Amino acid sequence: MSQTGLVPRVMSALSRAELTGVNAHTLAVALHRAEMSGVNFEALSERGLALVLLQHCDYPITAQELSVFLGVPHALTPNQLSSALISDEQAVNYVRWLPAFLESTDAYLQRNSRTMLRWLVAERAAAIASQQPALNLLRRLADDSNTSPKLSALLVYALGKCGTLDEDYDRVIRHAEIVIIHDRENLDLVTEALYAMYPPALINALQYFLEQTDGAPNRQQLNTGLLLMAKVAEIEDRAFWQAYHEPLSRLADRLSALGNRHSAIARLLDQVEKQLAYAAYEAGEE
Repeated sequence: MSQTGLVPRVMSALSRAELTGVNAHTLAVALHRAEMSGVNFEALSERGLALVLLQHCDYPITAQELSVFLGVPHALTPNQLSSALISDEQAVNYVRWLPAFLESTDAYLQRNSRTMLRWLVAERAAAIASQQPALNLLRRLADDSNTSPKLSALLVYALGKCGTLDEDYDRVIRHAEIVIIHDRENLDLVTEALYAMYPPALINALQYFLEQTDGAPNRQQLNTGLLLMAKVAEIEDRAFWQAYHEPLSRLADRLSALGNRHSAIARLLDQVEKQLAYAAYEAGEE
């Protein structure tokens, strides 16, 4: 077999071997490193090539390597990203570099970079939050009117979970509103981020949802309301319900009209009203 055919054959075999940290993406980084090191592939046997690739196989440590990692024409999946092998320092650097790829015209580069950002926020939020300048390019994307609405949910998720209340609140709320209108399938990211950043932000989101919902909601609108309400109803902090009793009561009154027509909303509304009643009772006891 020619060396031209040997390289993809060996890489394919290694990616199927189920070795920790070895997959199509890290092998692409390995091949890139071997090429940059001037490895003479023509002189290598199949076994020798496999050993060279394994020696160089790792997660990216530069922006160029990250581009190679993400540009592989295979969908990146969360199980190909290892918490044990990606350090906090790497995670922070990835967040710095990823904005360059999030709206790439290369479909794989765009999709894989978005998958990676979501994973990083879920797995390394504390490390990223400790290095606020790493979020600056994401903030620029959030402030750019040309940024695709399809990116809004990820921007809310990243800035809501890792950003600061003073600097990022307005950005998060603005893009949360975009998601409510254009990208409801990713609303779960928004509710998680709003609660992580500032629980009362969920009140703003619910208010905005009601303003956008006239008459009988369609199925998509109904699911949006259910997700937002469910996150509010899950809040167990009694101080939250006491501090925001008035706006939550107003929301409950507005939601009751929808609840009369939809049993799922009625059940959640019942939970909200119980929380309000408990909060009012405890406030009266103090």
